Amino acid sequence: MGDRKTAVGYARQSLGRPDRSAGSVRAQLVACRAEAAARGYRYEGEYVDEAVSAYRPGSVRPDFERMLADIRRGRADVVVVNYLSRLSRQDVVAVRSLADELHALGVTVVSATEGVYGPADTEELVRRLEAAHQESANRSRHVSDTKRVLREAGSWVGGLPPFGYTVTEARRDGLTIRQLVVVVEEAEVIRDVVRRILTHKGDEAPVGRRHPGSLSGICAELNAGGVLTKTARLADKWRAVGSAGPDGRRGTSLWEVSTLKRILRDPRLIGHAVEPVYGPGPTGGPGTSRSVIGYRSVVDPRTSMPVMSHEPVLDTAQWEELQAWLDTRGPRKGGARAGSLLSGLGVLRCECGATMVSNGTVGATASYRCSRPKGAADGHGGGNSIKREHLEEYVVQQVFTKVSSAGEAQPEPVALVAAAGARFGSPEAFASRAKAYEAGEWESAPLADRRVFLHCFIDRIEVTKALSRGNKWETYDAGRRTTITWITPGPGPGSSGTTRR
Repeated sequence: MGDRKTAVGYARQSLGRPDRSAGSVRAQLVACRAEAAARGYRYEGEYVDEAVSAYRPGSVRPDFERMLADIRRGRADVVVVNYLSRLSRQDVVAVRSLADELHALGVTVVSATEGVYGPADTEELVRRLEAAHQESANRSRHVSDTKRVLREAGSWVGGLPPFGYTVTEARRDGLTIRQLVVVVEEAEVIRDVVRRILTHKGDEAPVGRRHPGSLSGICAELNAGGVLTKTARLADKWRAVGSAGPDGRRGTSLWEVSTLKRILRDPRLIGHAVEPVYGPGPTGGPGTSRSVIGYRSVVDPRTSMPVMSHEPVLDTAQWEELQAWLDTRGPRKGGARAGSLLSGLGVLRCECGATMVSNGTVGATASYRCSRPKGAADGHGGGNSIKREHLEEYVVQQVFTKVSSAGEAQPEPVALVAAAGARFGSPEAFASRAKAYEAGEWESAPLADRRVFLHCFIDRIEVTKALSRGNKWETYDAGRRTTITWITPGPGPGSSGTTRR
């Protein structure tokens, strides 16, 4: 019994299934267990990577890396897979490195379908893995070529159709052509949204109320009115959407500003054929990400005109006016959002846990509001906002109260200011800056410097919802609704001290 080899199983599924099914992985593991038992191995564990490619350069497989680390520690003599392609589909350089390392460690690779590859079979293992790489490369080229042929024939080759459309199929010249067709109910939602934006885009925001043409306000009304997003409409057919709750069940996908903005930016709304626009990889390097961040119109090189592929939902003049307005939306485009003091700290939170953000307006209506999607079923009802000027004044006042109390040698503030100086990096420079700010230089100091100073004291600012609409803009309201969590005196930031007034 002491001579029995220790085996581990590895399974991988390249693409996450829309219904989150792991049937392929389970079938692979059943085969691995059966093969290990048939060969008399002691089966000690399994490693699984789901929705991870073994072909794309830069792809990270967490459980594969964990398995290699355990093998390097001598915890397994055999790796069992159903197919060798589960181990790798990369080029010959990468697979040779893998095979050389496994065999140098005395590890045997066993495939339930393709045989046994021990330390004496390195070249054969490399050949088999390289064949898997070539198969993937051929398949990738075939898919690309097929999409090109279908696109040129006028077929929709994307996945989930955009909001406002569904897909129908027809046979034409031996090809199955998928055509975008308008969904009347969804199209009317888009037209109504665009009418509201274009009607109210020049209006001033009412004091204390939501702007009637704002993206956030429209999202709130869509959620409150039970208007479903595309993924929510199709949830019962092919995918679970939304966030999992405490019971593990998944809720309905909600309208959010990013969702609505992405729909309104899509040239397919005016009937254009499109091609995807991909974002950069997470490290900026090639091959590390293929996330679609938008679409651009396909232009006919002969006429320099957009290629029309289906019935439009909006007319071109409407859409172009809408794009001009959307170009003015977003961080740092109105100036006010970039100038808000507390949203730049990264510590401002609503009582529900969501981030509080600047609403981007100026003057009497400038506020911080909860970024939680409007109409969400969990957490507080309705929105949560507080006047920006009042909250900033209250927080700054509380900080300088601590500084002044430290000057009077009160123990708790003295310890807090000392901890803040340590976080700043130079207690002497921090003390000098605090004196200058107390002497009246606070308002003229650069915004970035003021944020750094406040962050030296504060780990969290939490704002509760107003008790009634009547007092949400009163000066005293900030003190009643705000809880400040100060850093913990001593090594490193913490969250032991809170102040609410």
